[in-house]
Amino acid sequence: KPSFYHVELFILKIQSRFLDIYSGLRRLSTKYRTEKIYPTNVGEQEENVKKNRYKDILPFDHSRVKVTLKTSNQDTDYINANFIKGIGGPEAYIATQGPLPNTVLDFWRMIWEYKVMVIVMACREFEMGRKKCERYFPLFGDEPVTFGPFKISCESEQPRTDYFIRTLTVEFDHETRRVTQFHYVNWPDHDVPSSFDSILDMIALMREYQEHDDVPICVHCSAGCGRTGAICAIDYTWNLLKAGRIPEDFNVFQLIQEMRTQRNSAVQTKEQYELVHRAIAQLFEKQLMLLESPTNSELTDGMNSDEERWDTPPPKPPRIRSNQAEGDVKEEILQPPEPRPVPPILTPSPPSAFPTVTNARQDNDRYHPKPILHVLASDQNPDLNENYNKARSVTSPRDPTTCR
Repeated sequence: KPSFYHVELFILKIQSRFLDIYSGLRRLSTKYRTEKIYPTNVGEQEENVKKNRYKDILPFDHSRVKVTLKTSNQDTDYINANFIKGIGGPEAYIATQGPLPNTVLDFWRMIWEYKVMVIVMACREFEMGRKKCERYFPLFGDEPVTFGPFKISCESEQPRTDYFIRTLTVEFDHETRRVTQFHYVNWPDHDVPSSFDSILDMIALMREYQEHDDVPICVHCSAGCGRTGAICAIDYTWNLLKAGRIPEDFNVFQLIQEMRTQRNSAVQTKEQYELVHRAIAQLFEKQLMLLESPTNSELTDGMNSDEERWDTPPPKPPRIRSNQAEGDVKEEILQPPEPRPVPPILTPSPPSAFPTVTNARQDNDRYHPKPILHVLASDQNPDLNENYNKARSVTSPRDPTTCR
């Protein structure tokens, strides 16, 4: 009979394994930076430096979001944001930093240009006494706020476990749109929530409000990489599961590695990597339980009970059409659950050897040194998101639609 000591030893071995795997991701990301494999030349330009919240979290040139909508002669196409691929196309997610006072207008220009309907905010305005994000929206009951020609109002606010759902109305150029914001407030910076049930609940509801697959979901935290990457990774895998397009050789390490070729330092800490791994394992277990149901009636019952677990989402508000338009206390680290079987395909399988790069910098908000500015041309043609390409080979979905 295993003793408490043996259980603790088992848990320590699991945590050590996650640390080893995450260290491999860090070495690869350091290699990307030091060797300029994925250049960040635009973000390093003098006129754009002041638009970056952190000096070492810059958008890769090849996947950066370009904002072409202009509201004045001073507007440029730069914003610290990158596209991340999903199962429906190359622009499924916009991963971006929390807006600064001087970039809130750029943020709303981006939201409007790409017809974003869902925003996920995974941070508070202030955390541990530090400003993490400029408020770009009014709270419910407050007066509307204006950023340039954009007028933002808050129509409703629904508190849920660990997050809020807000309905924002955005007015621009005689047109009004509704945007739903999911604001997760109990995710400690550089750490993870004590439970990921509310994260899965939020992601499930997020998809209820995302009416079209041809527009991106905007996800941001403070730097737009750690918590942002975790949410994108979980949602991406969930969509693969629901579509029946999981590659046979799928593994979490490769997924995060590929995301890090699209957005700098996606999934920023070992604890966040472990959270993603455990959340995905739970999704797989739920899916296997449904598939193993012997009859359709049992399958239906399982689906109903699953829906009840996530609660019934609040009704979507009707769309507004314009008259002229047609138509700070840090929470505990995630405690490992009791040992239970995990589907073999989720076993992390990192490369056998990783490049050794010295002078690695920490990928967190507590240490962000200013990088040496290089302006280099690149002949790199990055092969993004191998999991995405493999998934497409399983089935032949329609051509993705670029939303501009």
